[in-house]
Amino acid sequence: MSAHPLPPIESGDLASRKSFIGLKESDFLLLRTSLPKDGKVLEEIARTLNAHLAQRDETRDHFNDPKMADRLQQVQVDYFHSLFMGPHDESFFRQRFLTGQRHHEIGLEPEWYIGALCHYLVGLLRHIHEAHPADALERTVSLIKIALFDISLTTEAYFRAEHEQLTLLSKVFQDNIEGVVITDASGIIQHANKMSGRLIGIPPDLLIGVSFTELMALPSASPSFADLCGNALEQEQWQGEVELNRVGAHAFPAKVTIMSMDAAHPDHRQWVIEFTDITEAKRNQAELAARTEELFRSNRDLEQFAYIASHDLQEPLRMVASYTQLLARRYQGKLDADADEFIHYAVDGAERMQQLINDLLTFSRIGTQGSQHKPVDIQLILNRALFNLKSTLEDSQAQVTHGPLSEVPGDTTQLVQLFQNLIGNAVKFRSKEPPRIHIEAQEKEHEWLFSVQDNGIGIAPEYAQQVFSIFQRLHSRQEYPGTGIGLALCKKIVERHHGKIWVEPAPNGSGSLFQFTLIKEHTK
Repeated sequence: MSAHPLPPIESGDLASRKSFIGLKESDFLLLRTSLPKDGKVLEEIARTLNAHLAQRDETRDHFNDPKMADRLQQVQVDYFHSLFMGPHDESFFRQRFLTGQRHHEIGLEPEWYIGALCHYLVGLLRHIHEAHPADALERTVSLIKIALFDISLTTEAYFRAEHEQLTLLSKVFQDNIEGVVITDASGIIQHANKMSGRLIGIPPDLLIGVSFTELMALPSASPSFADLCGNALEQEQWQGEVELNRVGAHAFPAKVTIMSMDAAHPDHRQWVIEFTDITEAKRNQAELAARTEELFRSNRDLEQFAYIASHDLQEPLRMVASYTQLLARRYQGKLDADADEFIHYAVDGAERMQQLINDLLTFSRIGTQGSQHKPVDIQLILNRALFNLKSTLEDSQAQVTHGPLSEVPGDTTQLVQLFQNLIGNAVKFRSKEPPRIHIEAQEKEHEWLFSVQDNGIGIAPEYAQQVFSIFQRLHSRQEYPGTGIGLALCKKIVERHHGKIWVEPAPNGSGSLFQFTLIKEHTK
């Protein structure tokens, strides 16, 4: 609203306005000598006006702040001083238009301005009759002329601003990318924009006079238009999905919003109804759901396949490993050095393949053979993990400490494996110092944040994601044995518990800090 273009002020138009009111140059000269020479008189008149305005509901808030009240008072003094003293050139009249537009912007009705001006003029008239009794009537007539002239310009600017606003709202209404109709209290359409016509399949002017109920493809069990309007009154607006008829085509699903206008007068209430075709959105939603289901089924089948393949490979691999170990026991040192080396490679390869398949079998079981989640005590989970690692911890002189631990919903076996893998990982990748591992649990709004911090060799930030991938290794088997599946297993366990896991350098700069979340409430 603050960018309203000002109308051009033509000298002929100003002359016509002055002539109609009878405002002459002699009136301006008389007005200049009518204003009090003492500025305090004008300030006193402005204070009287402010006291009046401070009692009005429309303007009271503007006068609560003393600094704002003083500023408004000075603005008023300057305003009326320029009104009577001029110069009355083009800039003066353009200023009158700006004044009217500002009144419109802050929601002041024209009668407020006219009332304030009249109240101000009373003070000036009192001064004129006291200071110029001989020609008080002539001066009063000039004062009334300039007041009427000023009011005509200011109120015209006010209504011009309102007209521009209505024009803008009409354009927005017509060009809205959603269908918009306005109905009366009974649902008869009074206004319809272009998009509403396109969606329904007829020109928008043909929607005028049609009941919105006729646009609704209502199954017998659906709520009526009156029911939806009742919901809109209770909730300030109603929003939902409604099947709407389309001329010459099938009905379409629409997202509909219903809002009430002028709820204080039920008999004159109007309804603003916005609607848009969501056929494509629902189709995309259905396709996404189908793809999600297909992906879920595919992942489930892959997990099942991995489990079956790993399980079925166990027996023949066990036989290969047994015979290669038997071969090693019987013929170690009885053949040449090359044969001994070949036998060693065969035994080692069979054992590593067994370990790899066992780990793959464990990994596949996370999704296919996990138990139902139920409340479990993490302290008991940790105790069991430490018991399983007892010999490893003793051999490495590892020390494991922890803060207060909580109860969370989860799979007991998998959570034991989670803590066991993280602690075992910290022991495996230890530094020259004995391993020091500390576990903490921090309560958040909807989840628990667990941390496992060690003083080991650490993980470079660029590998923070890679370490959770299956079969990903940062070191050779000669340096650190294993299949590279331990942290991938941790990630899958945490994700099955609807959490996330990550690693970063330990705060003290030595070692790693693994963190993961577990939800507070049970989720199927």
